[in-house]
Amino acid sequence: MVQSRYTHDKISKSHFTVRGLLRGTLYCALWYGSVVAGFLFIACPMLPLLFFSPPIFRKCNDLLFSCWELYSTALLKVFGVQILVSGDHISPTESAILVMNHRTRVDWNFLWAAMYQACLPSIATHRLKFVLKDPIRHIPGPGWIMQMNGFLYITRRWEEDQSRLSRTLDYLVALDRRSQLLIFPEGTDLTKNSKERSDRYASQHKLPKYSFTLHPKTTGFSYLVQHLQQANYVDAVYDLTIAYPDYIPQSELDFIKGKLPNEVHFHIKRIPSSDMPTHDLTLRRWLEERWFDKEEVLKQFYDKKTFSAKIWPLTRQFPLQVALCFWSILTGAAVLLLIISPLFQLWALVLSSFFVALSFFSTGFNQLETGWYWRWKLNFLKQKRS
Repeated sequence: MVQSRYTHDKISKSHFTVRGLLRGTLYCALWYGSVVAGFLFIACPMLPLLFFSPPIFRKCNDLLFSCWELYSTALLKVFGVQILVSGDHISPTESAILVMNHRTRVDWNFLWAAMYQACLPSIATHRLKFVLKDPIRHIPGPGWIMQMNGFLYITRRWEEDQSRLSRTLDYLVALDRRSQLLIFPEGTDLTKNSKERSDRYASQHKLPKYSFTLHPKTTGFSYLVQHLQQANYVDAVYDLTIAYPDYIPQSELDFIKGKLPNEVHFHIKRIPSSDMPTHDLTLRRWLEERWFDKEEVLKQFYDKKTFSAKIWPLTRQFPLQVALCFWSILTGAAVLLLIISPLFQLWALVLSSFFVALSFFSTGFNQLETGWYWRWKLNFLKQKRS
């Protein structure tokens, strides 16, 4: 019997326990605490760099986030989550667009671990940036640090979204930062309600009804590819497929309850830019065809519980061990100082107030960073000429 994408009956773990709650609370506390610690101790003290040199500021922030991703990867390993990756390797030095099915609200948490494994054996740090819903940028801590890392936020109002995407993409091209941009074309995670909407769309447009994916929205993907193609700034498109063979954590609440999956599988296919269409309609059709194939791949996965017999081994453990020690100590220090130090409490209050104001009275830190960059560059060129 084929497993429905939103059915949990056959893939649920053991019932809720106090032990599970303690385990989940510890995992979430360490994860969230490390984000706040990095924000207060490292990211915000680097802010003056932005005014002296936006390119150096961007390099430092990208490096910081890549180092933190190692901690997220190490935490999953410590808490017994195995990330299994197959298919093509991802080059961390390429400018690329990544497309992935959005099975649950927490897919992104496992993706960082998959990226670490997918980029091996290279030791170069990747620069992964997500295209996310706008409300996420308001989340204290994670939302703020993702703003500082150059994540792209969309509102579902295309005129505004096009302007935001254009500014950020032009900024990355101007900096010559070979980044990897991840987009979830389905627009939301797979639930009973989202499946019903997808099925209605399929019926209206005489398309097949899917069981493991949602019909993709093609506008944003087409725009991203075309914009970067015109700038000669896309090396490849990577098609990522995520699947959960045992338990599917649908939301962050599952993490708090300690209901983590034993395994998360990723399969990656690289499509070089030379094989990509260049026109809007053909790009849209290409994405729809990829999703039709993805549906079939997932159907086979849930029959066999694997994408491929060739799973990449996790060969570099030492960086994860270092990250686990460093970020755990930093998190403990942040908690201690927030309890005993009035000066550190004031520092946290000032920064939090600044980012709350920035979130509500602008489109976020991206607006500040990109706006200042063009002014800085103009002044820099003037000084160079004189």
